[in-house]
Amino acid sequence: MPRIVFGKEVLTALGELVLPQHTALVVVDVQNDFCSPGGCFARLESSNMEMTESCIDKLAGLLAEARRAGTMIIYIQHTNHPNYIYRAAPSLAWLIESLDSNSPQICIDGGWGHQIVDAVKPLANERIIKKHRHNGFMGTELDMLLRSNGIKTVIVTGVATERCVLATICGAIAHDYYVVVPTDCVASPSVEMHKAALSVICANLLKEGVTDSIQIINAWREIIDG
Repeated sequence: MPRIVFGKEVLTALGELVLPQHTALVVVDVQNDFCSPGGCFARLESSNMEMTESCIDKLAGLLAEARRAGTMIIYIQHTNHPNYIYRAAPSLAWLIESLDSNSPQICIDGGWGHQIVDAVKPLANERIIKKHRHNGFMGTELDMLLRSNGIKTVIVTGVATERCVLATICGAIAHDYYVVVPTDCVASPSVEMHKAALSVICANLLKEGVTDSIQIINAWREIIDG
């Protein structure tokens, strides 16, 4: 049962946190340029895509169970204009340095790299929110969509752990949502940065909030099947 603290209902157990009626599964940037062979990340010499491949496999299973449970599903899609009109100079400088290119082409709106990977493609009734910054809440309708549907908890999944996943988690915390992170459903092309980001995530979430997809699936199945 939820605790009552200073007159407020406080959730701490995983089964309470991920109740389908007040939970949204948020899929961050699982797009071809970040996740697919031939995408922008895969072409970088420093990238290790094995973790991303495993993440997508686990995420596909979590999505299937979320749909069965009736959990709200929202996709966040990183989006760049061909002329980068939504990129300020500091952001563009970081992108040029990160991709080692004076003419970077990544997640260009409408292109193949911008598309969500086929293995976790959204259904027709599932919302896709385009973002232009790391934080999925910044400059988007994400908070309005969540609050309009009575959402208390966001399950954050996707890539990259140390950038857009972490930034979106921080955004969710700042907007007063409970956050749950299945660690097998987040990934980075850098194992070192992934581990570092998970340390930061663990420091900011409830113990029950850092888990894996099986534990969330089991909680949903217990609710559905009794």
